[in-house]
This record gives sequence, C-alpha cells and structure tokens, in this order.
Amino acid sequence: MNVSITPKLEAFVAEEVESGLYESASEVVRAGLRRLKEDKARKPSFVVSSMAELEAKLLEGIEQLDRGEGIPAEKVFAELEARSAKRRGHG
Repeated sequence: MNVSITPKLEAFVAEEVESGLYESASEVVRAGLRRLKEDKARKPSFVVSSMAELEAKLLEGIEQLDRGEGIPAEKVFAELEARSAKRRGHG
C-alpha cells in the first residue's frame, strides 16, 4: 500500500521518529491509525447521521422510559460533573 501525505504531515512524522519515540515512519503511521480506530470505537452511541436516525433514537428512548428503564436525573448529573471534574484535573 502506498499513501501520500502533505509536506506538513511528513515533517511531523519525521519529528516523531527523530524524537526517539518511534523507530520508523511506519510506526508513527501505525500509531496514528490505531488512535483513529480507538476514537471511532469510542464514538458516542447518541451521535446520529440523519434526522430519521435521530427520530428513531428518540422514540427508542421514550419506549425505554415508558418501561421504567430510565436513569434518575441526579445520577446523570453527578456522572457528568465527575467526568467534567476529571477532565479539568480536579478528580
């Protein structure tokens, strides 16, 4: 497989190799691809790509609430606050 990258990206790859963190340009690219794959795997389930998908997710959520499968608001807000504090370095 051959790929083309911009001169700026090529310079970045070279800097990473020169830093000693990576032995070759291939290692840098593989690390970048692994990170991309991890990021895609962490994509929140609430992200939607169309209005139809949004409507379907909303209806699914309403049905879950009707079945009593909701999460208490206090718990949701506590979890959000904990995540936010962790990101700010306070947790």
